[in-house]
Amino acid sequence: MRAPTVRETGFTLLELLIVLAIVGLLAALGLGGYLRWRASSAVTEGTQVFTQAVNAARTGAKRLNTCQEVRLTASSASPSLTLRAYPDSTCAGTPTTRVLSLPAGVTASLDSGANSLAFRAPYGSTDASPAQFRVSWSADPSITRLVQIGRAHV
Repeated sequence: MRAPTVRETGFTLLELLIVLAIVGLLAALGLGGYLRWRASSAVTEGTQVFTQAVNAARTGAKRLNTCQEVRLTASSASPSLTLRAYPDSTCAGTPTTRVLSLPAGVTASLDSGANSLAFRAPYGSTDASPAQFRVSWSADPSITRLVQIGRAHV
């Protein structure tokens, strides 16, 4: 009678190295697309913050019968939007101020028009010329969204 043979199970070192090389290759190929997707998402979020601030100022001017102002502070370290709500419709007096930050890595700049937009009651309109703002990714300026703000026609 023969002794039963013991069969070893498992993976060889060569098989493990091949699988590790394939996983590394797939990760390297997918990393560029993932980073670009993250940057694009951050720029889209920055654009949404910008448009929501403008819509909030325009709606606040109509609803509260006051002057509402949106101002871009485009410092290189941390760009932000400042919303000012004045106590009356003439944009005079001491405003209530709220600062909204853009997502990390996102920059905003003025392409054309005024850096500050004031929306006046009763229609939430602005007298400023149409403005165009550029929201982009700081590490790759080709990832850009434009925010165009025109006069509100009644």
